Amino acid sequence: MPKKYDIEQLVQKFKDGDKIALARLITLIENEPEKATEVFKNFQESNHESYIIGITGSPGVGKSTLTKSITKLLLEQGKKIGIISVDPTSPFSGGAFLGDRVRMTEISLHPNVFIRSLASRGYRGGISRAVLDITLLYEAFGMDFIIIETVGVGQSEFEVYNLAYTVIVVLVPGYGDAIQMQKAGIIEIGDVYDVNKKDLGGEDVAAHIDMMLDDSSATQSGWRPPVAMTNSITGEGVDELVGHILDHKEHMELSELIEERKKNRFAYKIRELLYYRIDRILESLINKNEIEQLSASIIRDGKFKIYDAVHDIFSNVKFEMKKKDSD
Repeated sequence: MPKKYDIEQLVQKFKDGDKIALARLITLIENEPEKATEVFKNFQESNHESYIIGITGSPGVGKSTLTKSITKLLLEQGKKIGIISVDPTSPFSGGAFLGDRVRMTEISLHPNVFIRSLASRGYRGGISRAVLDITLLYEAFGMDFIIIETVGVGQSEFEVYNLAYTVIVVLVPGYGDAIQMQKAGIIEIGDVYDVNKKDLGGEDVAAHIDMMLDDSSATQSGWRPPVAMTNSITGEGVDELVGHILDHKEHMELSELIEERKKNRFAYKIRELLYYRIDRILESLINKNEIEQLSASIIRDGKFKIYDAVHDIFSNVKFEMKKKDSD
């Protein structure tokens, strides 16, 4: 059963800069999404805008260590940073390791940093449902930059594009040839590319990316994504990467393209809220046991009747809706 919080008291402490209140508000809206309305009505007067950076790439490319290195450089510039690290969830236990803090211990206690690790809970696209809500809380808390580090789930790793203003795609030596990169779809989503673990090589990977960017339509926005090479453990090349991020930020703001990204961000959330409501309706319509019973009947009566069975379920919904309208 979710822990009960006094929202009014938490909001007051939050406005006083209390990180514990921030953490508890995040927990509240993550566990009880229906409370978000009550929470966010307290921040209508806040007009602070954070710049959102998304870091994505396959598992093992060093996203967490790179996030730490980028954060360290931004902290040296006096910036306040909110980090959201999304970890995969077990489809069986529902648990997650949430081990990003292990690689971020060097910055986790800094007064200008707040790190929140989240379980993806099976959510699509390497993103947890609560991510946008947390970015809104970070903005109200006065963060200058928000960094979203995604799970790293290959070809479905595109949801971060809808939430971030600058997307960094991280690769490592041995990733594969240009065709493999195109199959993974990375050229479509990256604003900056980084070949990490440069101590292992990677010049061929960087050259392949450059070649594909030259042949693609990536420059239609007036921005040609740069390719950096880093060693996130030693920090080598990270200053160049941060320079590319800040250059892209300036390009987005001067060209007003950031307004389009902001529209994408909230359009994405609107869709997700609608999906959430529809899921709740479906849960009330048919539960797990009824689905299993229906599956057993399909096996018994004929597997080709699966579409008829689903059609019948939705026919019942239409009947109930018409009945309510007539009442």
